[in-house]
Amino acid sequence: MSLTGSRFTPALWPLDSFEAIETMRTLYRDDAHRVTRYPVRHLRYWFIRSQLERHARRLGRPLAVLEVGMDRGQMLAFMNHGCVRNPIVDRWDAIDVAPKAEWVERVGYDSVRALDIDRGTDPRLERRYDAMVFLHVLEHLHEPEATMRAFLRYLPSDGVFLAGGPTMPALVANAGYERRLRRRAAPFGHVSVISPERVDAFAESAGVDVPFMSGAFFMRKSGHPIERSRLWLRLNLAFGNLFPSLGSELYFSLEKERG
Repeated sequence: MSLTGSRFTPALWPLDSFEAIETMRTLYRDDAHRVTRYPVRHLRYWFIRSQLERHARRLGRPLAVLEVGMDRGQMLAFMNHGCVRNPIVDRWDAIDVAPKAEWVERVGYDSVRALDIDRGTDPRLERRYDAMVFLHVLEHLHEPEATMRAFLRYLPSDGVFLAGGPTMPALVANAGYERRLRRRAAPFGHVSVISPERVDAFAESAGVDVPFMSGAFFMRKSGHPIERSRLWLRLNLAFGNLFPSLGSELYFSLEKERG
């Protein structure tokens, strides 16, 4: 297992895809970000879109994508500027424990399936995908490692597994925070802490690589004019990349090891 590339790579990635926030505002009436151009909260979608674009360039073709946990379709909306299908996407399917039917057609999914994936449920996929996206999902699972293993069985050798969500140092999580989290969790609430150390341990046990891992930010000021600044966004990215477990949210990719 190895982390490739510069430690500061995400802080240098293009920010052009933030034009998609106009689509987000239209679909979700996102008034909190009306005065901002680079809302830190939307980094969750930017990380995934940036990785998908890189993967499409590597494969040299549009991608078949499976999104696990669609919520209201925000990830796909961020991909499709102006509600026009992104050219790097050939197909976008989704799985969710309780799909919101009103968003399936409105956002543009090719198919959506209802399934509770907790505790390693076999998804019994009918096809393989170039990319699987687990955005703010793993923290809702009691056994995230079992679920990742179940889905990785369906990932082809040239596929990529992309995930992200809240994080903190493993030392804090292992000191009892996760147990307390589970005791007070509401149904479908946060029950697991995904730390960089936990991702590394899973990758080693599952025999997969972690070609990318980064924290996201040290502070977000939703709706504040400071979020008009590219520099503010890049400073947040640099901090998250330097201190992944302190970067509020963690984003990573998994790929099958190649012999």
